[in-house]
Amino acid sequence: MGGSQMKEREYLLIALDMDGTLLNSRQEITPRAGRAMEEIMRRGKQGVFSTGRCIREMEAYLEAFPSMKYLICESGACVYDLQKKKHIARIPIPPRLVLKVIACVEGEDILTSFFMGNRPFMDTAYMRRLAAFGLGDFDEVFRQSVVKVENLFSFYRENPMEVEKINLFFKDGDSRRKALEKIARLPLSLASSLAGNLEINAQRANKGEGLRILCNHLQIPMEAVIAVGDNSNDVEMLQAAGFPAAVGNAVPRVKALAREITEDCDHDGAAIIMEKYML
Repeated sequence: MGGSQMKEREYLLIALDMDGTLLNSRQEITPRAGRAMEEIMRRGKQGVFSTGRCIREMEAYLEAFPSMKYLICESGACVYDLQKKKHIARIPIPPRLVLKVIACVEGEDILTSFFMGNRPFMDTAYMRRLAAFGLGDFDEVFRQSVVKVENLFSFYRENPMEVEKINLFFKDGDSRRKALEKIARLPLSLASSLAGNLEINAQRANKGEGLRILCNHLQIPMEAVIAVGDNSNDVEMLQAAGFPAAVGNAVPRVKALAREITEDCDHDGAAIIMEKYML
């Protein structure tokens, strides 16, 4: 849609969601996508991962792209300069709201992780039950990155670090609905990247805000930005970008925002957009 018209514009930055977009169903960046990313950066343009994951969970992917300069992570709560190893922006959840979320879910069988200091913290007991919450495919990622504590909520009360993001994972839709009913009353940003999860950020933290912060830092107009995503935590990012695109496996809400719908994540959809509009 609008291919010849859009090629007349030079796009300077592409923001790519990870899970379900750039990564295939085996959690891999394909060789084709990797080559496209490298070529984008070789040409002096910006290829940026925009993910709900924290920096610790991204290390293996970042090591493959040492020339990558910037990262939007934790669903926009963190915008990071990879070369200078410092934050451009951080938007933590106010402590009083962290305690209110705890009050909503404590005592329920909900797998919870807190991103604190760009690292995921989780109960040790839940690490043995990942598959029960639909996280079997993420076993290796979690084992390499998670800081395990005996009781996450007690740990937080005793060590009130800044929380950039809260992730909740549910065993079934009923428990998710009950938790969402309570949490939705709080002034927070809520989204999902997987069928059975809930991602909680500070009210103004989302991938769209993270993208705007980064583009303002780089003095890149939003009209010169492409964003590619698949799920509800990508909505604001697609709304902010000059050229929003969706992979073929995206949810209907994301597809409705897209100027172009490409192939799915298992057929190099993100690579196709990179090659077509960034190279």
